[in-house]
Amino acid sequence: MDDSGERLRIAAARADFLERPDIETAGVPDFVAASWRRSRSAGVQADTYTVPFHQDIDFDTRLSRCASPVLDRLTADMSDVPVSIALADAKARIIERRDCSTAVGRVLDRVDFNPGFSFEEDGVGTNGIGTVFEAGLAVSVVGSAHFNEALTPFACTGAPVLDPLTGRLEGVLDVSLLAETWNPLIHVLVKTAAGDIGSNLMLDRSRALQALFEAYVKADARTHHAVVAVGDTVILNQRAQHLLSPEDQLVVQEHARFLMARASVRTDLVNLPGGRTLHLRVARVEVGDDTSGVVLLVSDVRHPHHRQSQSGRQGPDALGSLTDDLPEHRAAAFEEPWMSTSKSAAWNRALRSIWEAMQEANPILLTGEAGSGRLRLLTDVFSKCSPGGHVVVVDHVDDVTTLPEGRGLLVLRDIDVMDSAAVRDLAAALPSLADSYLLAATAVGPIASSHAASGLMDHLRCSITVPPLRHRAADVPRLAADVLTELAPGRRVQISPHAQRVLAAYSWPENVPQLRSALGKALLRRPVGEIQAEDLPGYCHTTSQRQLTALEFAERDTILATLTNVGGNRVQAASTLGMARSSLYRKLKYYGITEL
Repeated sequence: MDDSGERLRIAAARADFLERPDIETAGVPDFVAASWRRSRSAGVQADTYTVPFHQDIDFDTRLSRCASPVLDRLTADMSDVPVSIALADAKARIIERRDCSTAVGRVLDRVDFNPGFSFEEDGVGTNGIGTVFEAGLAVSVVGSAHFNEALTPFACTGAPVLDPLTGRLEGVLDVSLLAETWNPLIHVLVKTAAGDIGSNLMLDRSRALQALFEAYVKADARTHHAVVAVGDTVILNQRAQHLLSPEDQLVVQEHARFLMARASVRTDLVNLPGGRTLHLRVARVEVGDDTSGVVLLVSDVRHPHHRQSQSGRQGPDALGSLTDDLPEHRAAAFEEPWMSTSKSAAWNRALRSIWEAMQEANPILLTGEAGSGRLRLLTDVFSKCSPGGHVVVVDHVDDVTTLPEGRGLLVLRDIDVMDSAAVRDLAAALPSLADSYLLAATAVGPIASSHAASGLMDHLRCSITVPPLRHRAADVPRLAADVLTELAPGRRVQISPHAQRVLAAYSWPENVPQLRSALGKALLRRPVGEIQAEDLPGYCHTTSQRQLTALEFAERDTILATLTNVGGNRVQAASTLGMARSSLYRKLKYYGITEL
């Protein structure tokens, strides 16, 4: 498209198309012809030129920061070339323009090619910014390839700026000039520069995300398995997307986050809601002393991807040095119908492990966060295992002096907070109860040998971990419905789909009691009918797991209320709150406010 003959042919084809849209556009690049058809269908007028302007654009974004050094270099390299360089955001709105030629800049001013103006294709027709979003690739639109007459004096080359981690199109880098001075080398130059901005987006991410991405790329390049990386973000290769339904993906993601805290697990089995079983090979991604994520090699147990050579030997581990072969954690060989009510693989594993231990009369140490449902789980399983048996929960040795007669479950609650004297007295009383009571204990985490409660370890035989509620997001709607039934029995009340998404996205640092409290407050606002997202407490709209002070609670709720009042517009919210946009963004990140 760089010689005058080809430009003339496209100009003639454009004139014919504007008169008769149904004719063939021979000699016109496919992406240009497709853009002309989209522009006409969107109602764009070829002889009327208007460009939408947006006053509320944030020009200080992560994209602009990452693009700045590339734009500096590109401007310096093209200082003697009559071009203008523009950066557009993910909505095709120009957020920065740099002129290497004041003459070209003045001409572009006449067509509103300036920061704040939107060049979406359905607004101004074929162009080097909006058409990139529609075509999904770098394009050069020269002269009459533009749909609108006002843009035909120009040539513009735009290339997508992609986030390497998510693959999402974050913006467009565009170089514009007069059509008669366009050179095909500009196309290559712009594509390269856009790739450099994408690399900066990756570098701008935390070390943890970079490490997770690098481990994922390494695993994906060396295996035929489905690969899933889970950390602050989630990455799946195509095989994983084909193997796992959206519901299955959620189960695997939640189980991966649960596995991040269990350094000893290197291989695992996960039962999916539909009855399939997945084999996982687990590789932890560590940055310093912290585990920033896990990379999983996933295969279907019924249709394993482990390939065997003709000699019968299994091929090398696709993760190489990332993992070693260890015995698998086998699922129970049976499945009671009530055991699969949860969509959390970690919860179902804990349930089956408790069942097995009780069947074999093995004393249990059940660990997990306060409020995660440890006591409820023990009670429910025991009622299935020993119908009619009684459950006694004790916090002190005085509670075991007058126990009911008969078979039962004795639960030592929160042994990790007991002092040495209480542990010593309980340890002395337990042998006399062994014949009639099955013993269980709860604690927040494993008991170290130096801990006072270690004196009870000789009376326990197995340790089982219960996942916190944040690792059971798929269970939150069902749990919320159960809690509503408890809080408002017989009342016609339900939760809207949007409110359910808000509940599932929150981290619930205080687990089920906090969910019960949130729904209780929502019921005060809407006693009957369908609970909406705005009925939930402000903290439900955040993802922060940090315990806030009273002053921070007040500040966070003020920010949330302001954002709600302005429809989520962060620029307007910053102005209303009387703070700089950068300060507001830091607060949003600090409080984990992700959506309204």
